[in-house]
Amino acid sequence: MQLRHAARVSARILLAHRLRTVLSAFSIFLGVAALVLSVGASEAARRDVMSRIAALGSNVLTVDAGNFMTMGRHLVQTRMTRTLKPGDAEALLRTFPAIVRVSGVVRGTVVVSWRSRSETVSLLGVTPSFLAIRKLRVARGRFFTAEENRGMARVAVLGGRLADDLFGSYNPVGERIRLQGAPFRVVGVTEEKGLGLGGETLDGAVFVPLRTATERVLNRGWLDSIVCQLRDSSAVRRLPPAMAMVLRRHHRIRPGRDDDFTINDPAKILAMEYQTGEMFRSLTAAVAGVSLATGGIGILAVMLMAVRERVNEIGLRRAIGARRRDILIQFLGEAVLLSGMGGVAGAVVGLAGTAAVCAVLGWPTLLPWRGTGEGLVFSLALGVAAGVYPAVRAARMAPVTALRAAG
Repeated sequence: MQLRHAARVSARILLAHRLRTVLSAFSIFLGVAALVLSVGASEAARRDVMSRIAALGSNVLTVDAGNFMTMGRHLVQTRMTRTLKPGDAEALLRTFPAIVRVSGVVRGTVVVSWRSRSETVSLLGVTPSFLAIRKLRVARGRFFTAEENRGMARVAVLGGRLADDLFGSYNPVGERIRLQGAPFRVVGVTEEKGLGLGGETLDGAVFVPLRTATERVLNRGWLDSIVCQLRDSSAVRRLPPAMAMVLRRHHRIRPGRDDDFTINDPAKILAMEYQTGEMFRSLTAAVAGVSLATGGIGILAVMLMAVRERVNEIGLRRAIGARRRDILIQFLGEAVLLSGMGGVAGAVVGLAGTAAVCAVLGWPTLLPWRGTGEGLVFSLALGVAAGVYPAVRAARMAPVTALRAAG
């Protein structure tokens, strides 16, 4: 029997039992779809984390006011303090040669308006060093200067998305905006960077000099955080204990008392985020394996049932000259076709699901062709493994025995 003819016969038989065919292939479909999705999502997440670490820098440490704990991709504050001051940033820069840049950061929520348009946005009070530390680029205009920070100048730099929302195609540089009703002059616009640490974005924020923020906008003397850029990434592990000693001395914290600050390594937090995601993706892959195994057992059961139902057909074909090899190829082909149908459908859905997940989460779109190929090969191999025993059983059936059993 030619393979093409055997394939046509197998397809007709499977179509004649549509419900059984669909139910048998469904577990293979689920398993391959879950496998492709888990592989694609894992690789897309890895690339996203790597790109965010590269954008943030692996040589950055953040000192946050209060105490924090990491929950997934977010830092959750468990205790708020007001003891982190601009002098702490200066002390760290003076004390440690490994720290090349520091910037105090204060955050708030303000209403920014221009003409008849207004937006409620995040305000960041920072020093000029923040631009280099966070690897921001100015798309138009400039960033504010150290002199403007010392003089508490009313100047502002807009995030790229905020500039588009507020000004549209109009160039905002040189325009007057109002922050909480106070006039500010726009001196620059930053390039859009997308999501950063913890899923936040700076694209929709407005930046003002640190002293302007603390003295003229938010009216407060403490910082939310200090970002430190180190000379190289090797100092990231060894420096935090020494930094903590300096800050404890500045804050006059007695021995045995808890710190009123938290030193975080943003790259480490991103890596923890990736590991958390990997746990869920590993669970998805395990579910895919169980589903594929269940599908293989289902195909085995269906093919054994087919052998029992088609004893008459087997006897007649053997009686008119069909060889055992023909019977073997016929039943094995049906099992492979059954698993292949489920595998192809699962691969298509898995690829579409991967693209959808990447689009929703803002990850770089990545289609796991290698994982898809492996899933298809595995599904076909599973079909062969599940079909071998029923096919051999059918091929070994003697014509007289088959006809007698059928009668």
